[in-house]
Amino acid sequence: MKIISLFLLMISFLYSNELTPISIQLKWKHQFQFAGFYVAKELGIYEKYGLDVNFKEFDGKFDPLNTVLTNQNNFGIDDSSLIYHKLNGADIVAIFSVFKSSPIALFTQKELDTLTSLKNKNIEFAKNEISNISINAILKSQDIHVNAKEHTFYSKSFIEKESDAIVGYLSNQAYFLEKENIKYNTFLPKDYGFDFYGDMVYTSTQFAKQNPKIVKDFIEATKEGWIYAFNNIPFSVNLTYEKYNTQEKSKEALTYEANILKSFSSYSKKDFGNIDKSKIKEMANTISLIYPQKFKNMNLDDFIWNEKEALNDFYKNYYLTKNKEFTVCIQDSSFPIDGIDENNKLIGISGEILNNIAEKFQFILKPIKIDDYKKNIQNVLDNKCDIVTITAEDSYKYYKIMDRSNFYLKSNLVIITKIDKPFIENNILENKKFVTRYSVFKDYLTSHYLGTNILVENDLEKIISMLKDDEVDGFITDNITVDRLIQKFGYGEFKISGFLNHIEPIKGAFAIKKTKPELKEIINFGLENFSHEDIEQIEEKYKVTRYKEVINKDLIWKIFYTFLFILITILFFVVFLKRKNDELNEWLNSTIEGVALFENGKLFKANNQLLKILGYDNFKEIYNKSYSDFVATKDYHIIKQKLKNDQEPYELTFVKKDGTLIDGLVKGHNIKNSNKRISTIIDISELKNTQRKLAELNLNLEERIKEELQKNHEQKAIMFQQAKLAEMGSMMNMIAHQWRQPLNNISLIVNTIIIKHKKENLSTETLNNLKINFKQQIDYLSNTIDDFQNFFKPKKDKEFFVLKEVILSTYNLIKPIFESNRIKFNFYSNISDVTYYGYKNELYQVILTIFNNSIDAFKENDYLNKTVDVTLEENEKNLIIKVKDNAGGIKDELLEKIFDLYFSTKTKENGTGLGLYISKTIINRHFKGEIKASNIDNGLEIIITFPKN
Repeated sequence: MKIISLFLLMISFLYSNELTPISIQLKWKHQFQFAGFYVAKELGIYEKYGLDVNFKEFDGKFDPLNTVLTNQNNFGIDDSSLIYHKLNGADIVAIFSVFKSSPIALFTQKELDTLTSLKNKNIEFAKNEISNISINAILKSQDIHVNAKEHTFYSKSFIEKESDAIVGYLSNQAYFLEKENIKYNTFLPKDYGFDFYGDMVYTSTQFAKQNPKIVKDFIEATKEGWIYAFNNIPFSVNLTYEKYNTQEKSKEALTYEANILKSFSSYSKKDFGNIDKSKIKEMANTISLIYPQKFKNMNLDDFIWNEKEALNDFYKNYYLTKNKEFTVCIQDSSFPIDGIDENNKLIGISGEILNNIAEKFQFILKPIKIDDYKKNIQNVLDNKCDIVTITAEDSYKYYKIMDRSNFYLKSNLVIITKIDKPFIENNILENKKFVTRYSVFKDYLTSHYLGTNILVENDLEKIISMLKDDEVDGFITDNITVDRLIQKFGYGEFKISGFLNHIEPIKGAFAIKKTKPELKEIINFGLENFSHEDIEQIEEKYKVTRYKEVINKDLIWKIFYTFLFILITILFFVVFLKRKNDELNEWLNSTIEGVALFENGKLFKANNQLLKILGYDNFKEIYNKSYSDFVATKDYHIIKQKLKNDQEPYELTFVKKDGTLIDGLVKGHNIKNSNKRISTIIDISELKNTQRKLAELNLNLEERIKEELQKNHEQKAIMFQQAKLAEMGSMMNMIAHQWRQPLNNISLIVNTIIIKHKKENLSTETLNNLKINFKQQIDYLSNTIDDFQNFFKPKKDKEFFVLKEVILSTYNLIKPIFESNRIKFNFYSNISDVTYYGYKNELYQVILTIFNNSIDAFKENDYLNKTVDVTLEENEKNLIIKVKDNAGGIKDELLEKIFDLYFSTKTKENGTGLGLYISKTIINRHFKGEIKASNIDNGLEIIITFPKN
């Protein structure tokens, strides 16, 4: 252990001056769940990639996601809730997934062994609801409603059966339950089709864009850490236990956690850590169904980090803007592997590859040509070379200042001998003496042929002299340059006498200066675009290049005249074909249809009308595209069926260059005995639009009929409500409240008269005063009857009235009910008395309905300091009445329904669902306004808006 500690200390010292500090926010407390990160740090893997990584343990004080978005941390870890945040506009990218599936599970009591048995049971969920997405998905998919309890994060409540079920992890909760010998059932989301990712590592889009190399290195180092952690569980458990154990878990618990999590990871596969786009889309669809809301961003195309694209953009837009030129050291005698032409341009296999990469990334190569091998090496050591075109295997290490790219070339060794020497059969090299140009070839041979006598000589002329003078039995070189060497030094003297194909080929790569690691990344990035077949084609191209010596001059002239004849014949046919091609193009461009010719499913010919229909400027934009590139996604299944054979004309939806859709009529024909198909297209968008407009007119006619029927139905409902309100029996409760105090006063007056009369103390003055008071009470009762009679009498005539008086008069009618329920009434208005011409009684009815609803709400929710506030306002065009209470409001999902016919939040005994529906109808139709409701300040606010007149 001391040796390891010393080793780690040395690494820390070596890298301390050049490490990039990185912080990662963990999603929970330290445990084996993050062991791969610990291992990558403690074994110096992060340092190997130039990173100094610091871990931030979850403390509950700050939102982990926000710390990443605000650059407090560079990376974070989250599960499927990360997609939820992305849908809601979080500017993040997922870069790596530790677990292919999430170990989250639903643990239930032993007797609850089916999902349906969980209906209305008590389940402990995490406080943050979105962390339970996959569990909610399986419950909702089975239409199971449960009673959610806040999670204690411990198993005690489940063990003591205070909870019927808990949401937890197979790697944690299962261990504690088994340790307590508790019988339980588990339900895994993936068993029900909801296979979500586990821990996903993410970063902000801005950080990923500006630091793609750091992101790439962090991913690679983290992968190495996890692979080591899972392959060495005792070591990683011990590391977590000793250095990262803030929860004070036992080694047994950590080992249990490690083995469970290992089964959820794909660490042993090539796609370890990869995030599948289709799986993310499925997860997003599930989330949108569980949380039916309008997300800010439904496009997840940029959610998964694209390493190649990010590095490509970074190198082009940042590094290569400051570094435009790079020197390339070549050894021309190694042609066709490398070389340079008379224009000082790189040629050969390596040259063609480098030129391609330079063109793609738009930088300049400056060749340095040296024929002498030793001088070439000296140039490298003198720091003159950014790139060396070829280095075999690990020979770049001899330079000390160079690193190597990925391998791009493979070469077997061959033996050149004098022409009179026998072939070396069965690759027997013993008791023979050979020469080679490179020490790496010697090392390679001696490792495969023990005791072989091999000399190293860099001078080609000297090697040829040794062959001629029989100082050696053969010259061993690579099979790529061998043809040129024999051509250069004479076919009549030398030949290939043996192939060493039975041993592994020697691999070649570019050598790149260590101080320019970005250049190495660019070259590796460019090499990825070359397939094995591409390299083979380049090799074949240069195998017959630059042979200078020709012995038979007569043969040359024969070849020349033959070639000239062939060339003239070809030119004649080219002219003929061009004339026919022009004629064909003229025919094609004269049609009203768009014409397209496909070969093997790829477009190779089209007329101008097709370009016009699809909105393209020239044919190059669509050349070599497939059928699906022009057809809307929804019609893929149609075209897949139609392409099988010839078809009668059929309709398809096409996608133009600008993304707009058009309707087309298509007819296709497969050309016999070929892989070609000709398709003709006519734009029928105008016809289809006309058909749609006609269908829309028919639909609008049906809608108008439905609307008139609905109006008739609504009118009946209004008449029903008005008749209901007109019944005095339903208003007895209000009248009783209004009469209670006057009747008490009358009773007091009568008792006063009786008592004073008995005591003979009833003076004329006192009697007159009592009579006056008695009459006032009787008048009040009579006026109350008149008010109610007028208020509820149906009246259809418009009249002038003051809005303020209507509001206050309505309140006075039910003031005793407000007072008996201890409801305070407040009226606010910053405008003068406004007179309105309209249906006064109907406005009475609307305001009374709203007041009654507030009274009912207060009866159901008995709050202190109950208030109903009414505000009368106006703006340039409208009058506004706001009625707000603090009775608790209603559920948000019911807000849009409270004005629907027969919808009520009250019990069947207390509500008919007519009041607010009638109120909305009155305001909409008779006042040309609107009425809306919203929750505000622990209550409901009704806003009535109608235009001034």
